[in-house]
Amino acid sequence: MSGVYFHIPFCKQLCHYCAFHKSISLQAKDDILECLKLELKLRKDYLGDTSLNTIYFGGGTPSVYQPEEIESLIDEVTKYFTIDANAEITLEANPDDLTENYLKELLKTRVNRLSVGIQSFHDEDLILMNRRHTGKEAFDAIRRAQSFGFDNISVDQIYGVPGLSMKKWKENLDLVFDLNVQHISSYHLMFDPNTIFTNKLEKGQLVEMDEEESFEQFNYLIDEARKHGFIHYEISNFSKEGYISKHNSSYWKQKKYLGIGPSAHSYNLEQREWNIAHNYKYIKAIREGECFSEKEELSEFDRFNDFVLTSLRTYWGMDLELVRKDFGEELYQHCITKSKKYLLFDHIRQEENCIILNDKGVFVSNDIMSDFFWIEEE
Repeated sequence: MSGVYFHIPFCKQLCHYCAFHKSISLQAKDDILECLKLELKLRKDYLGDTSLNTIYFGGGTPSVYQPEEIESLIDEVTKYFTIDANAEITLEANPDDLTENYLKELLKTRVNRLSVGIQSFHDEDLILMNRRHTGKEAFDAIRRAQSFGFDNISVDQIYGVPGLSMKKWKENLDLVFDLNVQHISSYHLMFDPNTIFTNKLEKGQLVEMDEEESFEQFNYLIDEARKHGFIHYEISNFSKEGYISKHNSSYWKQKKYLGIGPSAHSYNLEQREWNIAHNYKYIKAIREGECFSEKEELSEFDRFNDFVLTSLRTYWGMDLELVRKDFGEELYQHCITKSKKYLLFDHIRQEENCIILNDKGVFVSNDIMSDFFWIEEE
């Protein structure tokens, strides 16, 4: 099984923390829609002979397109791929786009999962992040979607935001749990390059949250999510039983995926590709019949490091027998040696043949994963 990802590079407003490729001008919206369909045709053979079990509309803000436009892209996918009968088809949406009329039309499409970018229910935080909805609008949008019958809903929340007290964080999570959604994606605020937040941080206009306070917020999230019946299946993702994101899990389980649109990434187990992050250069290339992307051929050690990075993020962990089978005895022994240190520090646990990060290890996961990487000697 494989997946297709559409990157929709438009937003009506620029969030101050976001580093993803997007444009707040919607001028090229029709041209991009046309080119997404053309690129699908150009790259229909990339995944080989495989069916799809996921389609994901991300961005940007995919809900800038009307439901019939989203459905037209799904129709285009069916021309070149077999879609599994139980395929998960996700649309990322902003709360203020989920009006009664939009949801009514969305019901007519094959979209069966919503991922809603809430981030916070506190208006002062939303203003700081330059989000274009209020806390009440976010809450009402989820309730409205549920009233229309959408029963597979994920919400985004950000912790570690300057000024986000523990009290406010608890209130955010209380509202999420009250909404009885099926999935939560919760990320620590990152100060990525070329964002307004990073610019403000460098000018001293923002102060990064203390690491201990961030750790407290993360731990509270983990504890409360478990109390409310959520499975912590990946560092930043929590799911009710039966609602683990199939699409995101395909990334972490080393499945093939095809990325369509400017800046979109693709992976076919042998190489990675990524499209140019420029709307008009992308449009020009696709109309000229080119797949405008850069490629990286993966060595055995690249594939091993990818495996470490993706598997250790999840509650399935890193299967040592799979390491031995796919990458050989040397890398297997390398993992055994590295694991001893983190078992001693109580950052990981070992279940049968799998190394799994515990709660303490999850918070410092980047350091652990990079330590497990195999670095080739010059």
